[in-house]
Amino acid sequence: MHKELLEQLESKIGQLLDEVELLRMEVTELKEEKGQLANNNASLEEAQNESTDRLKGLLARFAQDES
Repeated sequence: MHKELLEQLESKIGQLLDEVELLRMEVTELKEEKGQLANNNASLEEAQNESTDRLKGLLARFAQDES
């Protein structure tokens, strides 16, 4: 009986260790994805700022033409 219990415990511990390893790999992947998303976000913010600056320049030109 004790042998069966130890085998069951050993099996469950093995399953737990496998699950922990899978979760660690998932965390690593998510961290990489987060880094990529942060870079993409920075690029989008830069593009938005450039567009805003261009629009401000165009509006300033309109304001000068109206004067």
